Amino acid sequence: MKKSFVFVVLVLAMVVSLFATNSLDTNTQGAIMPTNTSYKYGGTVFVVNSGLQTPFSINPLSPQAQLPVVPEIYESLFYVNSITGQITPLLGTKYSWEDDNLKLVVTTRKDVKWNDGFDFTANDVAFTFNLIKKYPSFDTSGIWKNSGLESVEASANTVIFSFSKKNTPLIINIFEQYIVPEHIWSKINDPMTFTNTDNPVGTGPFLFKSYSPDNQTAVIAQNPNYWMPNRPYVDKVVIQNVNSNNTTLLMMLKHEADWGSSYFPDIMNVWVNKDPETNKIFWPVNNFNALYVNTQKYPFDNPTFRKAISFAIDKNDVEQKAYFGIGGVANPTGIVPAQINEWLDPTLTALASELNTYSPQKAESLLASIGFKKNSAGQLTDPSGKVLPTFKILVGAGWTDFITQAQIISENLSKIGISTVIDQAPWSAYISSLMSGTYDMAVCWGVSGPTPYYVYYQRLNPAFSASKIGESALSNYSRYTNPLITDALKVYAQTSDLRLQKQAMYTIERIILDDVPFIPLTNRTNFSNFSAEKFVGWPSDSNPYCAGGTTNGQGGEIILLNIHLK
Repeated sequence: MKKSFVFVVLVLAMVVSLFATNSLDTNTQGAIMPTNTSYKYGGTVFVVNSGLQTPFSINPLSPQAQLPVVPEIYESLFYVNSITGQITPLLGTKYSWEDDNLKLVVTTRKDVKWNDGFDFTANDVAFTFNLIKKYPSFDTSGIWKNSGLESVEASANTVIFSFSKKNTPLIINIFEQYIVPEHIWSKINDPMTFTNTDNPVGTGPFLFKSYSPDNQTAVIAQNPNYWMPNRPYVDKVVIQNVNSNNTTLLMMLKHEADWGSSYFPDIMNVWVNKDPETNKIFWPVNNFNALYVNTQKYPFDNPTFRKAISFAIDKNDVEQKAYFGIGGVANPTGIVPAQINEWLDPTLTALASELNTYSPQKAESLLASIGFKKNSAGQLTDPSGKVLPTFKILVGAGWTDFITQAQIISENLSKIGISTVIDQAPWSAYISSLMSGTYDMAVCWGVSGPTPYYVYYQRLNPAFSASKIGESALSNYSRYTNPLITDALKVYAQTSDLRLQKQAMYTIERIILDDVPFIPLTNRTNFSNFSAEKFVGWPSDSNPYCAGGTTNGQGGEIILLNIHLK
């Protein structure tokens, strides 16, 4: 309880900092620990990822799959730690809201060079955001689409983001956008298909060296001209993708890898307790896992049908067998535990609790109310008497936690007459199916952020949906939209009044509990597993300097800037 309270305080402090007209201290170290030249330099960090097989692409703007090295080569303006609310200056040094929150001014860092020797300037930042505007498919976080952002212009060493309407929450999306060099990307004929595999030019602490498609291994090496003096401490990073979490665990146990961001069942017994001084974990809760149902497909387009599915799933069993009680069952609104007290409408507590109840009988009653009944063979039939087809539950290939969840869901749904099969897909096919809407049901994560707004903005915003199957939905995977939710998102974004923001979230929460656009299953932790045999300085519960993760997330760069030889 104490830890959750501290988290809430930090998150609220972050909200106040981001949404008010404040500046960041230029000298703030943030997530990057002060340089200590007495540390031992050198060494090769071996990283293993499971189920992230990707095509050979290092395009930092592309919404498609790419090698997990982008955050180490390309940088954003700031890094925002979703666990603590801490903001770390990267290519930006400070920011301020002006003109009644209609203008965001970001000061860019001086004396930074791209890894090909060209100077980094504010013009590169403005160019990047305007390139995203020119190619809407790059706009996966909705920086331009219906956001109110009108223009991005550079002036000396500042970048001015001008808005036609207030949208202070967009600041996080702006902060975390990777920046590309104008002198390179302005000459690319088709940025959409540009794979960027020939000496990618970034400002980050590492340089791309090689990639082997045969064993899915990428190598990056220290950038000797990185703008942060005497960093990173390590010389090289080797990142290998493997087929399953079990392979990751085996490699970690054999000390063939130093870092594996994969789910291990019964983590304390299979990893930590085998060598507590060496085997470390950092699994903070900051998200949720959900069963997404494709609301553009029959019968998932019916909210009563979706609610019946929720009652039919034993979420406690899902959580226990997938995560051994580490994270807990998710709130059906998608609000993470540390934000419940602050952001969940207290009048909805009972309704939320009821929706998490496992009750096949309630599910069958709801189904019967809309004409869905079992036949003599125990198969669920639609109102016309036709047996429902066998539906697929999409999961990532080799993701043992998602596979376990899908297996339990499949067993649960069979009890109410719904037949399912589990569809294990490699990463590129998995995310493509979610975005194109070709799936039936899928186990996937939510969205993390300092308030529930970020979940609802990404997962329920019509700007990120699609009107028909086959068209790309950037992040609204369930393809559910509701004008009342859209209006509530606008209210939240256009005010800095916490009371009004809460009322907007309360509106969305009630609709979610009524219409069930997606079904939260378990709280999701970051699965960061580290070995201290060779390297130290990893994030931990006592020092959560970043939110964990792997090299394909922004936390990856932060970790690799902090760790050093033992």
